[in-house]
Amino acid sequence: MSKAYLVGALVANFIKANASLSGAVLGCQAEIGSACSFAAASYSYLMGLDVHQIEYASEVAMEHFLGLTCDPIDGYVQVPCIERNAMAAVHAYTSYLFAKDICPCRENVVSFDNVVRAMKLTGKELPHSLKETSLGGLAKVIHSC
Repeated sequence: MSKAYLVGALVANFIKANASLSGAVLGCQAEIGSACSFAAASYSYLMGLDVHQIEYASEVAMEHFLGLTCDPIDGYVQVPCIERNAMAAVHAYTSYLFAKDICPCRENVVSFDNVVRAMKLTGKELPHSLKETSLGGLAKVIHSC
């Protein structure tokens, strides 16, 4: 288990060094996507996948959170953050399945490095209101109701 945690931490550290883990900096994609990549890498390691498959699982986990905004209602992480993390846990498992079953059959088009670079670029383009401010997205809609 400790080695699996270290594998996930290595993935998170790579994201931190090359982009960010912070919703305030790059939107929820950075927080939820990074956590999902961490979990996918750790679980893939626990299930005995090779390094290439672990990288694939981490990439798939992050790729599908690109562009996710950070819009906590009333400034609290209860909505929608907790639900997003639960969905990311399911997504991490699905990413492992992709890595286990698809990765051996074909070469991945998108690398983990590419998806982290895209997350950084996407996050920089997100407006400030969609980065942990409770001023945009769901927070704005719920306040106006």
